[in-house]
Amino acid sequence: MSIFDLLNEALLLIGNLQRAAESTGNGEEAALWQHLREHWNFTVTTGQVYVFEDYLAGLDPARTSYVSTAFKVRADAMSQQAMAMLLRTLDEMAEPERKRQLLILIDLLNFIAATDQQEALARYREDSRSGGPLPVLAFFDTREEANAWLNRLAAPPSYGHVMIGDEYYSIWYSREDNVRELLRAYLMEYFLEDFESKPLPPPAASFNTREETIQWLANHPASPTALVTIAGEYYHAVYHKKFNRHTLHSLSSLREWREKRKAELDQQEHAEAEPSEE
Repeated sequence: MSIFDLLNEALLLIGNLQRAAESTGNGEEAALWQHLREHWNFTVTTGQVYVFEDYLAGLDPARTSYVSTAFKVRADAMSQQAMAMLLRTLDEMAEPERKRQLLILIDLLNFIAATDQQEALARYREDSRSGGPLPVLAFFDTREEANAWLNRLAAPPSYGHVMIGDEYYSIWYSREDNVRELLRAYLMEYFLEDFESKPLPPPAASFNTREETIQWLANHPASPTALVTIAGEYYHAVYHKKFNRHTLHSLSSLREWREKRKAELDQQEHAEAEPSEE
């Protein structure tokens, strides 16, 4: 079973046990499962799946404790509570598959501590809860620059996003066959579609050109987003704090995205309607 399958199974377990805690009114336990979900999200979206796999491969099979020394030294109070819950659940669990999934979550906590990523995880949680943009790993002006960067990496991230201009791209990397791809990711379009469905607030400022907008944003950083107009057209300005950069996302881009979705659905319906050859 691949590391991706193991992590996906562990995520399903988190969901099931979190919902069970919520249904019984156990808010404290539900919050601990959410804490574990954030560890999972952080590891996956920052492209560390293979790094985590290598960490697992380096563990001593004869270890006598599930809790690492690094975790005992570095873990915060909530992580310690989550670890105690996992160990308690592991002791109560009879199914081998569930035990394997719980062990993955235990080692996910150990992994964050062993790689000293508590502060990075805390920033990730803060950005996620404040409605900040999805984290990106790098910025590029052109697709060619982005491809060159990805191809020269000795160990590319297992997943993640980069910006090419004002557009999100997803990284796809398979270590087993060394496949590396960048795929257009319509992440902002989902946000813009939801935003457009409501009455638009007045823009924070209006400009004639993109250059004027970026210059103004340098002194008025969006936190994390702001609505502006450029030549009469609405844009969402998004501030990527880690890189101290802004991207601009036009509400008019929704038309192109909707047309693309409609074309894909039409193509799918056409393929399903075609009679199969005997």
